[in-house]
Amino acid sequence: MSAAISEGVGKVRRPELSHKIDIEVSVNDAILLASDEGVLTALDDRTLRIWLRRQSGKYWPSVCYTLESAPSALYYHEASRRLFCGCDSGLLHEFSVAEDYNKITLVCTYLGHQTRIHAVYFSPINDLLLSVCREKKFNWYSTKSSDENHQYILGSYTLASWGMSITMDELSRQCFVGDSNGTIYFLKLDADNKYQSHTTLKGHTGSVQNLLWDPDAAWLFSGSFDTSVVVWDVGANQGLAVELNGHSDRLVGISYDKSCKILLTCSADGHIGVWPMNVKRNETPKWVESDSCQICHLPFFWNIHAMWVQKQIGLRQHHCRKCGHAVCDKCSQTRTALPLLGYETVQRVCNDCVRTLRNDETIPLASFYDARQGTIKMDYNQVKKIMMTIGTDRTIKIWDMSSVV
Repeated sequence: MSAAISEGVGKVRRPELSHKIDIEVSVNDAILLASDEGVLTALDDRTLRIWLRRQSGKYWPSVCYTLESAPSALYYHEASRRLFCGCDSGLLHEFSVAEDYNKITLVCTYLGHQTRIHAVYFSPINDLLLSVCREKKFNWYSTKSSDENHQYILGSYTLASWGMSITMDELSRQCFVGDSNGTIYFLKLDADNKYQSHTTLKGHTGSVQNLLWDPDAAWLFSGSFDTSVVVWDVGANQGLAVELNGHSDRLVGISYDKSCKILLTCSADGHIGVWPMNVKRNETPKWVESDSCQICHLPFFWNIHAMWVQKQIGLRQHHCRKCGHAVCDKCSQTRTALPLLGYETVQRVCNDCVRTLRNDETIPLASFYDARQGTIKMDYNQVKKIMMTIGTDRTIKIWDMSSVV
């Protein structure tokens, strides 16, 4: 059973561990099956496996398919039973999965990458396969078997650093790509599968490990190695972004339950976050730079002239998380959570903001639970309310989240 770290408002229940799958080799990626009680895994021993729950209640592999190199990224479209797999070698494979999950058949191998593939995405509406890899390339392919030479790339875009994550708005054909420098690229593909324009978003200081698109709200969720999640309100066309801070380790998984309007997050230290998204949060303020404290006006340590005039030793600069003003330590002694600004852990608040701070601004909104497992990835099934976490200990845990969401 997981341990609750912070219960939040009205949250007295916690995820329940329902099943464990112990695997003898490292797991690179895994996907929960929606229509059956099973898990697809990409393992470091160069195998793809499908694990089904048997009558005994334990999970056993029904398929073991060996590849030419270790599979590193998976995408499964359950309605069409099409499984896409990226490998360490740079190859992309498409498989057809049998209805009883007892066989997978190789359909096509896509060429174009030379190094480890970090993420793949399949768009059934547009018949496109998207991929990013360690060679700083974002590639897209046609998945129509009727297209001549469809196993070769339709187009490619060079990134500034490793591509780490990818998602797509299928109706507008807008692609979102996260890289290892913390940049998110927007590239729109036209009807001829050529990119028309691109722009970038910069809100992370670490690798963008996870991207998730909600077409209904037009929200883009990004999870990063900098421990934060940013919710980009792309539909508002105003560049609005809400930052969510509550984890103390890098983000390895994010999922959004549309029916409950709840964001689920998981960090590398095994902490699961449950964030209600039907609450209006405010953007975190930009930090103001100043040569002196904006409250007591004493100089900071680099302000040599003011230090000489005032005969004052320079102070260290800090920032209030509520207003963003530059302040000294004496003028920012208070520490409190600011959930409406996305801060679920205690933060520095200046003396001016403390005077106007309301009690309802400090009430926790999110809940956090300890899975007691170092984690490399998570997945979530919205219909069944179950979550899967992949552990560094080569164990897959399946959680019943119905009491939480």
